[in-house]
Amino acid sequence: MVKMKGQIFILTSILILIALFIARETTKTVDVKQNELFYESYSNLKSELIKTIDLALLNGDSVSDKLQNFKDFSTEVFKKKGYVESVNYSTSGNVVYLNVSLTRGNSYLLDSLIINRTVYT
Repeated sequence: MVKMKGQIFILTSILILIALFIARETTKTVDVKQNELFYESYSNLKSELIKTIDLALLNGDSVSDKLQNFKDFSTEVFKKKGYVESVNYSTSGNVVYLNVSLTRGNSYLLDSLIINRTVYT
């Protein structure tokens, strides 16, 4: 009878290494650049502010109250992420003037918007 303990050990070791390598490759995380996340967060903030204004006007709610509620919520969320958010607004009828900025480290984005909506009843 031929003794093959050494060959079985080597073959088993190679198979285990291959399995570990495959497991490592399939569980790698995707690196996302911080600047892409920063710009995406800023774009989401602007679009949600516009949606808040639109919904307030369509439902006949106070735009100032809805914007303040959203501003309080978003400031808290962005603070947890390490961002500094600034949303300043003023309203005049169905016209809303917005200054929106988002800061993180050396990155800074600022935009001024004038939103004018006509609501038909």
